[in-house]
Order: sequence, then C-alpha cells, then structure tokens
Amino acid sequence: MGEAKNKKKHHVSLRLNILFLAVFLLFSALILRLGLVQIVNGEEYEEELTHVSNQTALIDAPRGIFTDRYGHPLVDNSLELSVTYTNPGDQNGSEMIEIAEDLVQFIEVDTENLRDRDKREYYYTSLEPEERRELIADIDYDEDDETSEYQRMIDAISDDMIAGYSEEEEQVIAIFSHMLRGSSGSPQRIKQGLTDEEAPKLAEHLDRLPNINIQRDSVREYVYGDTLKSIYGSVGPIQSESVENYLANGYMRSDLVGTSFLESQYEDVLRGQKAEVVRTQTREGSGPMEQVIEETEGSRGNDLVLSIDMEFQQKLDDIVESRVMSNTGIFRENASSYVVVMDPKTGDILGMSGFEKRPGEEGSINPLPAFQSGYEVGSVIKGASVLTGLHEGVINQGSVINDRTLRFAGTADKGSISTMGPVDTREAMARSSNVYMFYIAMRMADYDYDNQPGDRANIFGSSKATEVLDDVKYYFNQFGLGVETGIDLPRESTGIVSDEARDPGNLLDFMIGQYDTYTTLQLAQYISTIANDGVRMRPRLVTEIMEPNPNGNGESTVVRANNPEVLNTLDMSQSDISYVQETLRGVVSHPRGTANNEIDFDVPVAAKTGTAQTSIYEDGQKIADTNNLSFVGYAPYDDPEIAFAVMTPDTTIAQTNSSRISQQISADLVNAYFDLQDERNGPEEVDSVVEEVDLFEEQ
Repeated sequence: MGEAKNKKKHHVSLRLNILFLAVFLLFSALILRLGLVQIVNGEEYEEELTHVSNQTALIDAPRGIFTDRYGHPLVDNSLELSVTYTNPGDQNGSEMIEIAEDLVQFIEVDTENLRDRDKREYYYTSLEPEERRELIADIDYDEDDETSEYQRMIDAISDDMIAGYSEEEEQVIAIFSHMLRGSSGSPQRIKQGLTDEEAPKLAEHLDRLPNINIQRDSVREYVYGDTLKSIYGSVGPIQSESVENYLANGYMRSDLVGTSFLESQYEDVLRGQKAEVVRTQTREGSGPMEQVIEETEGSRGNDLVLSIDMEFQQKLDDIVESRVMSNTGIFRENASSYVVVMDPKTGDILGMSGFEKRPGEEGSINPLPAFQSGYEVGSVIKGASVLTGLHEGVINQGSVINDRTLRFAGTADKGSISTMGPVDTREAMARSSNVYMFYIAMRMADYDYDNQPGDRANIFGSSKATEVLDDVKYYFNQFGLGVETGIDLPRESTGIVSDEARDPGNLLDFMIGQYDTYTTLQLAQYISTIANDGVRMRPRLVTEIMEPNPNGNGESTVVRANNPEVLNTLDMSQSDISYVQETLRGVVSHPRGTANNEIDFDVPVAAKTGTAQTSIYEDGQKIADTNNLSFVGYAPYDDPEIAFAVMTPDTTIAQTNSSRISQQISADLVNAYFDLQDERNGPEEVDSVVEEVDLFEEQ
C-alpha cells in the first residue's frame, strides 16, 4: 500500500517537472521571439508602422552673365516658364504616353526636328508585348550578334509603320520623346517658353497631369541683338559624344550646357549651383500621408567680363557693313570683309567683326571667319620677311637691292607690280617690293642670282628650298603666323600650312604671302607683336571671372583674373625690330608709300598693305582669278594702343587697283576708336534677342 502511494507521488512529480519544463521552454521561445522582433527586426516593423519616402529634385540655376570691359551687360538671363516632367522611377511607357496625350491638349511643341528614332520608340511602346515579339519572329540572327532584343525590335519597325502620323500624334510623340530623356527624380523640360495663353490653361489642369509641373526657367538674352552673338556661343542639350564626360563631372543627362564658343569654353564657371527640392512623405500606420518640402536655394553661375568694347564694336560692325555694301561691285561673287582689333600690349580683343553678302541675299554680320578661315594674305607679312632677313644676316638695315624682273629657267618671270630699280629697306617696305623679299630667300639659300650666267638663271634645288622654307616658317611662327594664336575660343583655325612639294618658287612666294594661308586673327597677332617690340601676347576675350553677390546687391568678387600672358619674344634684336617699325611707318608717310593716299588717319599709323593673287574653283575647275586685299597696322605709331588687321577676300582683279576697301575700313576704325577716347555715350540700345533652345538638338 505504501509502495503504491510512493509510485503515485513519483508520477505526479515527474509530470509537474515535465509541465514546468514545457512552460519554461515556451516562455524562453517567447522571450527569444520578442528579442528578435524588438532588437533584430525592430526597425523593419517600425517602418511598416511609419512609412517614409524621400524624393530629391534638382532645379537648374541661371547661368552667369557676360559684360563688356565697361560693365555693360552683353548676355543676360531672361526668365520664362517651362513645362517639366519628373519620372518617379516606376512609371512605364504606356502611362507616359497617356500623360502626353493629355498634355498635348494644353500646349504646342515644336515637331520640326522630330526624328524617326523618336517615332519608332513611340510605335514600339504602343504595341502589346506579343506584338513586339512578332516584329522579329521571322528574323534570324547570327549567334555572334550582340544586339539587344529591344534594339532589334526598334530596327525592325519599318518606315511604313511610322508613316502617316497626324500633326496631333506627332505632338504626342514629341512630348513622349522628351519624357523618355529625363532622369528619375529630376525635372525634364518638355517645352521652354510657355505662351501667355498656355501657362494659365495648363496651370488649371495640373491636378490631372501626374508628374507634370510648371517651373521658372531662364534662357539666354542677347542685350545688343545679334552683335557678337555667334562668338558668345549657344546653350543646348548635351551632345551624344560628350555625355560620359559630363556625367562624370556631376551633370545630368537632361541638363542644358554651353555647346559652342564662349559658352562652351567657360562652361565650368558659367553653370550655376542647382536648387535642391526634397519632398518627404510620411504615413503613420494606415493614417493619411503627410508631405514636407524642403528647398535649398541655388545660385547663379559666375560672370564673364569680356575685353570687348561694345560701343566700339557697334561702330566696327557699322563700318564693315557700310564699306562692303558700298563696294559690292569689286567682288567676284560673295562680298565680305573681316576685322580684328586688339590691344598689342595686353592681347585684349577690343572688337571682332565681319560682314558677308551673297548675290541676291541680304547681308549679315558674321565675325566667325575672322578666326576660323584662312586666306592668302599677300604683302602684309613683309615685316616678318624683313626681320627674318635681318636676323639671318643676309641683309642689313638699309641694304640696297635692284628691283627688276627676275628670270629663271623653266618658270614664269617674277617681280614686283612695277619695276622700282635700286631700293633700300625703307623704300622696299614703303613701296612693297617683291624682289627685295625674293632676294632675302635666295641669300638664305646661299644663291647669288646676280652672278648666274645666261638670260635665265638655273635656280637652286627643292632640298635647299625646303631647308630654307622650314627656317623661315620657324621665324614666322614666332609672330603667330601658321600656329594657334592661343585665343580663349574653341575651333580656332591655324590656316593652311602647305605640305605639297616644296620648290624654290614656293619659297619665293612664301616671302610675299602667296603660299600658306592665315586668319585675320593671326594677322592681328602678328602686327601686334611688332607693335609690342617683339613680345607676342595671347589674345583674350575674357579678362575676369566674377562671382556675383549672393544678395543681388553690391559688387561682385573676382574669382579669377585672366592676366595678360606673354607667349614668346622674337629671336630678333630690339634694334632690328625698331627699324622695321620705322619702315612700316613709311608705308603711310613715305611719298610713294602704298598707303600714302587720300585716306586720312587722325593719328600717326604704321601699317602694311597686301594684295594676294588667288582663284575661285567650282567642282575642281578654276572659274575665276581674284585678289585678296589685306591691311594691317597699329596706332598711334609711337605708343600703340590698338593693332588691327583687315581681310577682304575674292575681289575682281580689274577693280583691285582702284579699290582701297581694306584701307578705308582701317582708317574708319582707327578714327572711330580715338573719337571714343574723347567722348563716350555708351552702346546704342537695340532690341534684344532671346535664344531659342532646340530640345531636339542631336543628343
């Protein structure tokens, strides 16, 4: 009996222990689970209770402005309204097309430059998935073909498939194409410059257009119309070949950037600091969504102070246009002339102009050929030729040479325009003796023309001619002839440096500006180097980069100064340089100087005239012989403030002797410049021009 009771107590105790163990394990598991929930997964569950999302948008800031040397605004920013689309990151193509179809009811976009590629992407997006696959179902591809399936489908869309879209459909396609180019989270422009009718109409319906907004935007405004507009450059979408470089430097694919000339050259300082808009959306559990918007203001880009004198520039444009239009009869076909005016001591470009008129068309100001087009320039480079001869010791200051017709075996006679007889260096420069320059080249080749037997002399060989030509070009390069001038503009031409077979005739022609070609800017740098006692300065258009005052008031701060920069100093002696300066003065002051005529300069000028014989070709065939008329100089002669070069190409030979157009332009610009030093009234006000950005520009 006792044993039975003991056994029963033992079983009860065992069961209790098992029960206590089970309870202990359950509580341990619960505690472990709570630990996992609170410690390990606490944040995750907390986020489920509190949902927070952030979206950051970057808004473009205005670019820096341009001013002239006296502070007159040249390129400003004009405010306007733009339509933008911001892809949230999860919107598919079909949804974007629906938005585009709604948006087209309120705005009109330009479809002139709509590409076939844009139409194909729209067509592809409009298809169902099985319809897309059918496009390439019957096309076999090589195993090595790495073209993506998407690209194959796009390529399979034929011209017929994308033909026949209506004007409204093309509007939709244009909007859709702009939307595709955007980056997730950042506004992509759909249209710049909303009209007064479009803006309020669109604003009323923004609530039914998801991710479409109206934002303030800026566009370039050219305060003085088209004056120098081409030099300032353009702003537009990033070009396809430059995308990777821009992205690596913090740009977005949809950004607008400087695409040419000064806008491109100084892109890194002109771009502003974008404004940042952060939208934070918070939801507590199943409660309503709350939104907080935080905006960090952007800042305008830095400003450029140009060396240009806009008041003088306007006068320069008027002078060139007036002289070309009053001399249209002297040109073989197109009438044009190009001018560069610079400060020889600093390299500052004070004015750069050009005027072109084609038969039957209105003329237009175009300064670009002044540094992008090379011409045979004629005798204006004789200052470099004489200095080369003096430095090489083949002539002395005052050496006398008999100017007469030179006859060589197997080639045409060579000489000056008229026989001059014995001339010294001063008279040779003043009257523009070709023979004097030929003798410099022949003597550098150790060739004595005067002691050659027979009527027609046998000239030296091509190897000697090449050797001397290379030596002469080395000296010419020191003046900026045949090399880059160093101006702060992209796409500068260095002219044509001839690589054809070099013979003695080419060498002789080179000495009088009839072989290689040079730009008007190179000529201006060349004559500036002589005016500046042999010191060649880098031409500059931008003198300072300024950080605008953030409050919009007060003076700007100089961020960087483009100080005058010496590129090189001529190998020649100062005595020889001074002597050549005197000979150039004689071109204007000598009784028989080629520029001593009825054209009057208000201040003493040193100068050189030039006439280069050229030809016009059409389809490889010569159709006419022409002359290029050039003129270079500096003033005042004894303390130069300006140096200038004028190139007037393709005049008819019959009119050359009676035409002094390049001299007339030179006299007008010199007199206008010094008149301004006595009295200034500021640039003439004209209607400004607002840039139109082509959002479909090749990307």
